[in-house]
Amino acid sequence: MLVVAGCGVDGGAADSVATNRPTTSTALGWVDGEPNWSADVEGGAAEAASAYAADAAAETTAGAGRSSEGEPTPPGSGSPRAGSVDDNVDFDSYLAYRERIRSLGMPIRDVDASGRIVLTVIGADGRPVHGVDVSISGIERTHTTNAAGRVVFLPAASQGPVAETYTFTVSSESVTAAPGDQVRLRVPEDGGADPGVPLDVVFLIDVTGSMGDEIGQLQSTVASVASRIGSLGSQPDVRFGMTLYRDEGDAFVTSTFDLTDVIEDFQTALADVAAGGGGDTPEALDEGFAEALAVPSWRDRHDAVQLVFLIADAAPQVGRSTVTPYTETMLAAAARGITVHAIAASNTDDAAEHAFRTIAQATDGRFVFLTYGAGGAATGASTDIARTDYEELSLDDLIVRLVSEQLDVLTGTTTEAPTTTTTTPPGQ
Repeated sequence: MLVVAGCGVDGGAADSVATNRPTTSTALGWVDGEPNWSADVEGGAAEAASAYAADAAAETTAGAGRSSEGEPTPPGSGSPRAGSVDDNVDFDSYLAYRERIRSLGMPIRDVDASGRIVLTVIGADGRPVHGVDVSISGIERTHTTNAAGRVVFLPAASQGPVAETYTFTVSSESVTAAPGDQVRLRVPEDGGADPGVPLDVVFLIDVTGSMGDEIGQLQSTVASVASRIGSLGSQPDVRFGMTLYRDEGDAFVTSTFDLTDVIEDFQTALADVAAGGGGDTPEALDEGFAEALAVPSWRDRHDAVQLVFLIADAAPQVGRSTVTPYTETMLAAAARGITVHAIAASNTDDAAEHAFRTIAQATDGRFVFLTYGAGGAATGASTDIARTDYEELSLDDLIVRLVSEQLDVLTGTTTEAPTTTTTTPPGQ
């Protein structure tokens, strides 16, 4: 029997997401104090993660940035490979995938994505307009455009019955769209932004026991990733933060390191993170996602580009009630103009892939999955991605590219693309 938990989202303040702790506005490191990493570590997960990071650092130091042939090593060459898909591009295939997942009868939280409307706000100069509020007829919640000037609106997930048409308004300009449409709205002001745009990036990370390798990889490469993002042609004023989650019964359920522009502080905090706890497969994604929006000291969404990178391998605990289901948080993120890129790690199953792709699609992000050669990927058994071409590159390169793609369009700059491999899995 299919279990579907509706998100129950109605109109409300776009910046308001329920959480079990108050919003903070101080960038002072760990909010409420650093967790006790060793309290529930099982099977040496902390030691494994630490050893992974140490080995990676030793290899980098020993190689001095050189390959075995003595040539410079390309950025991210030691990173795991990853592919990605944008479900808002081939949306019909995504809807077919969702129907197949629903037919399996597994417990899921779900929203109805059919009838999705995509609005792009363009300035007089043809560039996207970031950070402007869009009112939608019949909808109480205001939506803010993301870095691409886009709003992804899901009529069937909004309050009340689906209307035949919706009117989208920015200041005195408006456009009407029916469910399923993709429309543009041109405003008299110029779009784009000057280089140096504020950029807030929060990593939302599952830190249960099975995530040791992925945490170790992130620990060993975050300095390089941060440096490369800071060196983009768009010259972002970047801050990094992280929200970590495990599950009920562990030493902690959620914990947040606040956004900071001192990359060394962020790297030091990340180096202390240890994988542990968990036990059953689902984890506290609902609670972690809600905290990632509510607790970090995000800058004003009208000024700053806001990104979340979800890194996880397990679905949320849909069998228990929660104050704020992830489906509600993702709609709040979309309304705030926050883009979420969901990265699936090695143990991802159908329920996890469904959750990650639901979040990414609704927030105009990408579903990213680690790859293992010969067509293998961190996806569920019922995925449709095995029948789709995708680009494959190092995870580090992909994270940097996902950031640069949004900022380059906004600022009119150009970033050289990393080398990619086009993969055609069996059956293609």
